[in-house]
Amino acid sequence: MKKLIVSLSLFTILFTFLTFLNYELEILENKLEAIDIKNKKLEYDLNFIKAEWGYVNSPKNITSLVNSNFNHKPANLIEIEDFINIVLSKEIK
Repeated sequence: MKKLIVSLSLFTILFTFLTFLNYELEILENKLEAIDIKNKKLEYDLNFIKAEWGYVNSPKNITSLVNSNFNHKPANLIEIEDFINIVLSKEIK
């Protein structure tokens, strides 16, 4: 009879411990599922941003943006002597 009581007590303790572990496992699975959903959303957003970046950085689009937003005219190159005179005149002042 004593063995039966000890066996039932051990079984009850073990079953309680396994129930607690199962509960903790369910919590972890729910957190993992939420993280997986968030990861998929972030991957989707990243792919969308990459597509937008590819469009914005296309040479055709950059040219049209520059032409529409800037009054860009080609710059005239200066001679090296003129550059040296400009630098030296700023140092004197």
